[in-house]
Amino acid sequence: MNKLVIFPVIFFFLHTSPKLQVDLSFEMCCGYTKEREKLFYQDDSLHTIYLVKQRWHTAIVFETKIVDQTIFPEIKYFESFELVDIGWGDAEFYQYPGFDSGLAWKALFYPTPSTLRVEGIGISKEQYFEFSEIVIELKINNEQLTILLNHINDTVKRNENNQSKILSIQYLERVYFFEANGNYHLFNTCNTWLAAGLKKAGFDINDDIVLTEQLFNEAAEVGRVIKVE
Repeated sequence: MNKLVIFPVIFFFLHTSPKLQVDLSFEMCCGYTKEREKLFYQDDSLHTIYLVKQRWHTAIVFETKIVDQTIFPEIKYFESFELVDIGWGDAEFYQYPGFDSGLAWKALFYPTPSTLRVEGIGISKEQYFEFSEIVIELKINNEQLTILLNHINDTVKRNENNQSKILSIQYLERVYFFEANGNYHLFNTCNTWLAAGLKKAGFDINDDIVLTEQLFNEAAEVGRVIKVE
């Protein structure tokens, strides 16, 4: 395929800004009245997580204190941070500083090794969300949290001693890249990975999602949109 044709395809998959088409009201998507919505979001037994989009990066954000180290041992590197941002992607493209169209082309059109990217967030949640184009809040219970953490942990490639391999540490030791299971390609993207985890946790989301637009539109139906540009 001619690269003049391929490059627009790359930008479609990696740079498309989701157009949220769904009705974003809690009452319409979840069957709650405004009073029940208020009670739901004040339920102290639930945890809050976030899906974020920043350019071609999509990830799930947790409060570090709710991440169980016995499930996901790598959280030990981020204990000094209040938030942790976790995403999965092509090992070369994800670790490259900036954007490289050649690596993007390779990532999409060839099955390539993958990495789990974990970033400690050293600023407030509100400040971090200012750098995001889209933020969706999801409420989960303890069981769902455990399922999501196991999904993340199972992504990490481990040796016979259950130890992970750090591929690189970047951005003043705030970002770690771990060797991961699975190959990245056009039909198995960061969006697919996130959707699969949410599906396992019981959210009504298709687990064959490829496009960022699909992921955030479906997430908007089961969560609350905090920000969209």
